Parts: sequence; C-alpha cells; structure tokens
Amino acid sequence: MGLESFLLTIMLIVFQIYCIVVSVNILSNKVFSKRFVFIMGLLLGVSGTTLFFYAEYYSLVFIAGILMLALRWKKKRWFVCIVTPLVTLFLLVIISYLMDAVLIGVFQLNNILWNNGIVTNIVYCTILLILTHVISAGVNRLIRSKPYKTTINKNVYLFASILVITVVIIYSFIYIESIYQFPSEIIFFNGILFMTLLCMIAATTFTLVKINQRHVEIEKEKTEKRQLTKYTLALEKLSNEMSDFNHDYINILASLHGYIEKGDQLLLKNYFQETIQPLNQALINNKNQLSEYTNRKDLTQ
Repeated sequence: MGLESFLLTIMLIVFQIYCIVVSVNILSNKVFSKRFVFIMGLLLGVSGTTLFFYAEYYSLVFIAGILMLALRWKKKRWFVCIVTPLVTLFLLVIISYLMDAVLIGVFQLNNILWNNGIVTNIVYCTILLILTHVISAGVNRLIRSKPYKTTINKNVYLFASILVITVVIIYSFIYIESIYQFPSEIIFFNGILFMTLLCMIAATTFTLVKINQRHVEIEKEKTEKRQLTKYTLALEKLSNEMSDFNHDYINILASLHGYIEKGDQLLLKNYFQETIQPLNQALINNKNQLSEYTNRKDLTQ
C-alpha cells in the first residue's frame, strides 16, 4: 500500500468513526453539544483508527463502549446506552454498502475505495455524512413516535437481543470479506444479506407495533364497555330516584296542605327543614350528576 492509499485509508476510517458519533448523538435526541460531537469524533477517530490497525474490527467494541459511557454520563438509561451505538453501527453498514453498490455497480469504480483517488473519497465521505445525518434523523423520529416508543419499551430485551445478534453477524461477515481482500462478489452477497436483515428487523418491529396497537384498542373497548355499563346503571338509578321524587312530591303537597290548614308554624318549619330541604338537595345532586353523564364524551374517563 502506497503512502497516498495509506492516508486515504486513515481518512476513511476517521470519517466513518466521526459519522458514528454524529449518528449516536442524533439517535439519542442530541444530548451532546456540537462541540462535544466534533471533539469526541476526532478523538475516537484517531484512537479508533490506531486501534484498528492492531485489532481490526474489534476496535468497534472500544468505540461502542466509549459512546455507551458517554451516554450514561448524560444520564441515559442503560438500554439506550447499549442499543443506540448498535443501531448506529447497523445503519452505517447499510449506508456504506448501498454507496459501495452504487460506486461499483453504476460507476464501475474499484471496490477498494482508497484506490479511487482523493477526490472520489472526499465526495464519498461527504455523501456518507449527509446520508448518515438524514437517515439517523428519520429513524430517530420514527422510534420516538408514540406507537413505536411504546412497543420498544414493552419489548426492551427482545430488541436489544436482536440488535446484538445482528451486529455480531454483520461484522463477522465483514471480517470474512476483509480476509479475502474485499472481492466484489462477497461485497454484493453481504449487501443483499444485510438488506435482508434490515427488512426482517423492520418487519418484526412493524408487526409488534401493530400487535401492541390492537392490544391497546381491545383494552380501550373493554374499558368503554365497563364505563357504559356503569353509565347505564347510574341513569337507571337516577330514573328510579326521580320516580320516587314524584311520589314524594305528592306526599309533600298533601302534608303542606294539612299544616297550612292547621296554621301550625312550628310543624311547618320542622317539616320544611327535615323533609323539603334534604329532598331539594338530593334533587340538585341528581341534576348535577345527570348533567355530568350527559356531557361526558369519552366513556373511558
């Protein structure tokens, strides 16, 4: 490998590591400042590149570990700290392989990027950064929507396990690819394999979201039925009390007529306090309760 190819290799590795830091920040809802992302990206780029020449793809464990600790330092949950770097690594692989497919299949360029010249590599890195930012922002918006967020929170261990297994599979195949010096056939095969894994994860997530939404709908229907039953019983009770009031109303008029004819003010006063006032208060309460049930729009409340 010549000096130019060596420098381009370093540039590519540093830039890809920087893209990992950018993506992690976006997926974690931008918990880091732009300055922190820039400095962390450069430091991890330099240290990760140096480690790459000794440990190759195992250097990603070091990078992911540092990013996990950084997220934990920002008081993120351990699930977020573990999953976010894994999602980032997965997305970066998919983006890189899509770009490689375009470079090799459409533009007929060399599958070894650092052999394509500095201009091609600068364009490659720029497009990689743009795609990383756009796709990470889209994924972040998707996973933070209410249906997906609820589903992920209910299946934390399942999603974490799927991501760990997927990332291990991906980088195992990439390692095999590097052993054979990145032949176009293996790159093409790996690209199809990784896209298949992406589709499987997307389909699994979508299915779980739909199952969770249906479960929520069923629970809401059950709650509405319970509240409707309660509502019906309350109306029946009010109806019975109104019927009783009609009967009591006749008795009240008869009693008042008797007290008035006798001219007994004391009995009239006591009857008013002991019978009419409580009955009037009960009537007001029933009226308020009836108004409350009548105006209620959401039976789940």
